[in-house]
Amino acid sequence: MKIRALVLATTLAATGVAAQPVNSSSTTRFDGAWTVQIHCPSNTEESGAKGYKYAFPATVKDGFLSGSHGEEGTAGSLRIEGQIEPDGEATIRAHGRTGIPDYAAKKPPSGSAYSYTIKSHFEPTKGTGTRVEARVCNFTFSR
Repeated sequence: MKIRALVLATTLAATGVAAQPVNSSSTTRFDGAWTVQIHCPSNTEESGAKGYKYAFPATVKDGFLSGSHGEEGTAGSLRIEGQIEPDGEATIRAHGRTGIPDYAAKKPPSGSAYSYTIKSHFEPTKGTGTRVEARVCNFTFSR
């Protein structure tokens, strides 16, 4: 067994190929702390939902973004999660519970569950996203 390892090492050295350590981490250029800003303007279409803005923290680890606003499972909460691809493209899933009915599409009762998709693009220090379903909401990601 030792002889095989020595032969392999000698062969690799002779061909100029160096053994590289295996990196178990999947750290990406997007990893770290981020601030998420959401802006949903007043919806003058069928739902008539009022506009709102707020910001909350998020973290990217191994290219996976996760962040939340409010206490998960309570009225007015939001959680976002999704993988950021090496090219910066991401499809983020959002889910939470509605707050004041006037600020939600179709005015469901406070505490109603909802979910939607955010189509996003990231660069190393910033990103943008747009809500895909129901009403218009824009996201800005910064660090």
